[in-house]
Amino acid sequence: MTQMTGTGAGVGTSLLRAVIAKSFIELIFVCAVASAAAFSHFSPLLRGAVDAAEVTRVAGWVYDPRAPAETVEVQLFIDGRFALTGRADLPRPDLVAAGAALGADHGFEFALSGLGLAPGAHTAQVYAVRRATGRGKLLVPLADGPLTFQVK
Repeated sequence: MTQMTGTGAGVGTSLLRAVIAKSFIELIFVCAVASAAAFSHFSPLLRGAVDAAEVTRVAGWVYDPRAPAETVEVQLFIDGRFALTGRADLPRPDLVAAGAALGADHGFEFALSGLGLAPGAHTAQVYAVRRATGRGKLLVPLADGPLTFQVK
């Protein structure tokens, strides 16, 4: 085996350093692109809450600061199954007063009377619907977990 001496060893070390630097720059670039893509699809700016989950209704609000004039589509799941869809377009002046939204029309309410829920405990989860690539949709939960309510 031959060893490099003199300028040959210096060129090899310089080349190795250049390859490592290039790889590091590429890694940073890939992370930046992935972060930008994730932020555009799963914006942490999306705000909302489920204020009530009761026998007769599930209500709350959702607001997207990136599109303050637009209403957000919402979907209700009862006991883990799709139940209803709607838009968060009901007046909620309390959101403007609290500084949570620029406009008041970001509330939603789902009437549960037509669902024929059996007596007992049920769970409700509301999702904001976000557009994904192509024709797909992403569901962003408005609560950390489903809310439980009782039907008597």
